[in-house]
Amino acid sequence: MDDDPISSEEAAIMAAVIDAIEPDTSITAEHLHQQLVAEMADPPTLADVQSALAILRMPHLGYTPGESATAVLDRMRALLDRAENPPAVDLDQYLGNLPY
Repeated sequence: MDDDPISSEEAAIMAAVIDAIEPDTSITAEHLHQQLVAEMADPPTLADVQSALAILRMPHLGYTPGESATAVLDRMRALLDRAENPPAVDLDQYLGNLPY
């Protein structure tokens, strides 16, 4: 069983969108979708492209146009792993010896 939080289909969509983005160029989901339709045998849907762009715009992902899809997907996996396995919280550190 694969424990990757990103399915191979989702990763392929993200990679296609990331690779299609030209740095320093204004993009729209519609433009990227048209480009991917022209370049790919099985392109993602417009909704998939819109979702991928929404994910890339999330500030905590820290995406910069021109980055490799591998780097971005690795960062996405790390974020998902931290969300699924948060560090333990030492309540004594935060509560101390509060009188209650």
